[in-house]
Amino acid sequence: MIYRGKNIVLLYLAITCSLSYASGFTASAWPEADSLFRGDAHWVGADDAYSVDLGQGRILWLFADTLIDPTGHHQRNEAVMIHNSVGIQQGSNPAHASISFFWKRSSKGGPASFFEEDGQDYFWPGDGILVKGRLFVFLMRVRPSDKGLGFEVFDWDVVRVDHPDMPASEWHFDRLDTPHNDFGVIVGSSSVLRSGDFVYAFGSREPGGPHSMYLVRWPVKAFAQGALDGIQWWKGENMGWVSRSDLQGRPEPVFKNGQTELTVHFDCREGRYRCIQGIGFGAAPIGSRTAEALTGPWTNPCVICRPPEMTLPHIMIYAVKEHPELTGADVVITYATNSLNFADLKRNPSLYYPRFVRLSRKR
Repeated sequence: MIYRGKNIVLLYLAITCSLSYASGFTASAWPEADSLFRGDAHWVGADDAYSVDLGQGRILWLFADTLIDPTGHHQRNEAVMIHNSVGIQQGSNPAHASISFFWKRSSKGGPASFFEEDGQDYFWPGDGILVKGRLFVFLMRVRPSDKGLGFEVFDWDVVRVDHPDMPASEWHFDRLDTPHNDFGVIVGSSSVLRSGDFVYAFGSREPGGPHSMYLVRWPVKAFAQGALDGIQWWKGENMGWVSRSDLQGRPEPVFKNGQTELTVHFDCREGRYRCIQGIGFGAAPIGSRTAEALTGPWTNPCVICRPPEMTLPHIMIYAVKEHPELTGADVVITYATNSLNFADLKRNPSLYYPRFVRLSRKR
C-alpha cells in the first residue's frame, strides 16, 4: 500500500486518536511531540531512542539505524542508512523543545555512524547514564548474519565522554574495557540507572529466545573511574550479588519475557520501580510491570496501550521506552515502528520515527 498526500493526513489522524488504556493510566497520542523528530532536512527517521538527562536543559537522544537524506530535501528516496546517530534536545517538554542531530562523515564525505564501526562489527546504542559529570553510553555490538532478520547482537561495549557539556560534534570517546560473559547477556542493552551507591544495568540474553532479563551493578566510585571489571551479577535470592569470578554458572534472571530494549525507572509517587516494554514481537502492544526492588519480584506485564499501527501489514512495534526527564505528561514514553518489508519505510513516511505517548494517572 502506498500512502501519499491526503492518505498520509488521514492515517496520521487515525494514529493520534486511537490509543487504548489500561488500569492506573490513560494513554493518548502526542502529535505535537512527534513533530520534534520530523523537522530536520537530513535526518529522516531512526529507531532505538534512549534518552539521557545531561543537565542545564540538554537531553541526549541515542538512536540506532538512522536514515539520512544527503540532499537535504527531507526525503527517503535518496536516504542512506547509517547504524547510529544522536540528538541533543534543548528544553524538557518535547512539544515545545528543539533538537539538533549529529552523525559523522565518511572519508568520501557521505553520512557515517556517530559511533564508528569496528571492522564488520557495528553498534546500536543501549542506554546511557551521567555519573559524576561523565557520560557513559552502553553499546550493543552487532554483526551481519544469514539467520533471522539479518543481524546478530553478540556483545557489549561502553564508551565514556569526559566533557558531555561540549557540543556533541566535539565529543571524544574513551572505549572502556568490558568484562566478557559466556552466556550471551548484552549488558546495558536495556535500562541503566543509579540507585543509592550503585549503578545498575539490565541486559537481555541474545540472540532471540524469551528475552530473559539479567541485572548487574557496580559501585558508583569504581564505575565513574571506568573500572568495569568489578561487575557484580544478581544470582537470585539465595546467593544475592556475586562477583564475576564467583558466579559459577549462569546468573538468575530478574524476570522473563522482557525485550532487548526497555527501561526501568523509579516512580516516587508509587514508591515502586516501573518497567516499560513492548509485549511480544511484531504487532506488539505496550506494557508495564512493577516491583518494589530492582531485583524483584516483578509483576507480569499489563497492557498500557495498543498502538494503532498494530493493524498495518508487516509491522514491528518495539524499543518502547520511558523518559522521566521529559515533561508535559505524568509519564512520557516512546515506541519505534518498522516493517518487515523495508520498502514500506519509503512508501509510508509515518513509519520509522519515534512516536510519543502521554500517560495520565487516573485521578
